[in-house]
Amino acid sequence: MPELLEAIVEEALSVSLFEIEDEATADTVGWQIDLLFRDPPDARALAAALAPACASVGARFGDIAVTRVAPDDWARTTELRLPPVRAGRFIVHGSHARDGLPADAVAIEVDAGLAFGSGEHATTQSCLFAIDRLARRRRFERVLDLGCGSGVLAIAAAKCWPARVLAVDNDPIAVRVASDNARLNGVGRSVRTLLSDGYLHPAVRRGRPFDLILANILADPLIELAPALRAHLAPGGRAVLSGLLDRQAEAVVAAHRRQGLRLLDRAQQGPWVALVLGSPARRGSRA
Repeated sequence: MPELLEAIVEEALSVSLFEIEDEATADTVGWQIDLLFRDPPDARALAAALAPACASVGARFGDIAVTRVAPDDWARTTELRLPPVRAGRFIVHGSHARDGLPADAVAIEVDAGLAFGSGEHATTQSCLFAIDRLARRRRFERVLDLGCGSGVLAIAAAKCWPARVLAVDNDPIAVRVASDNARLNGVGRSVRTLLSDGYLHPAVRRGRPFDLILANILADPLIELAPALRAHLAPGGRAVLSGLLDRQAEAVVAAHRRQGLRLLDRAQQGPWVALVLGSPARRGSRA
């Protein structure tokens, strides 16, 4: 969906993209897109552009509602929609909530936008909890954030350790947003962002082995990429995998167990779970 909107939202002052989930299963059943324009947009023109774009990816276009909002109302709506989110030592917040943050928190500032991951989703929170636990036990120097979205996890890693973090995504908007967010959070020199289809970018291959791989994507891609993850993970390294429901965890763990990795920990928020896997310290040994 983000790549289809790129040309349209150039005229918008801000963009927010929200998943609509089934309350019983937590499956994504649709998306809500909020666009803020300086002047009233042409709803028919937007619909004419969005309907075929949605159809091209097998999605059904819904309705457009145009509502006039005052600047103060928009700021208040944003604040209510995206309150600061605490996950272990981390607190993810928008620019409207810079003041009054807990002194003991590691702050990550990310505003809602086209790239997935502004901290409000349970998968992001589960990953942050997992990173927090790992940080209490060891340090990592070479980190890969695969499917980085807005860059929350890459920023968290860069703030935890004096690490070199490579953040990659197959969405050019996400790559740009993650780069901007890294600079905003003062870790632009530690986080490098690249457009990559999985592990295929030459810089990803040159950067291996990584002692920590973060991948908050989906269960099926995680299963498919298990051999590549093993090939890019250093002996004794750790991987934090999410974007999956609890009922999908067994299949993801099994795929990585076949590659010699072992489940070490899990962090769960509602039906969503993050898995922490470890590779053997040396080939033939246990993780």
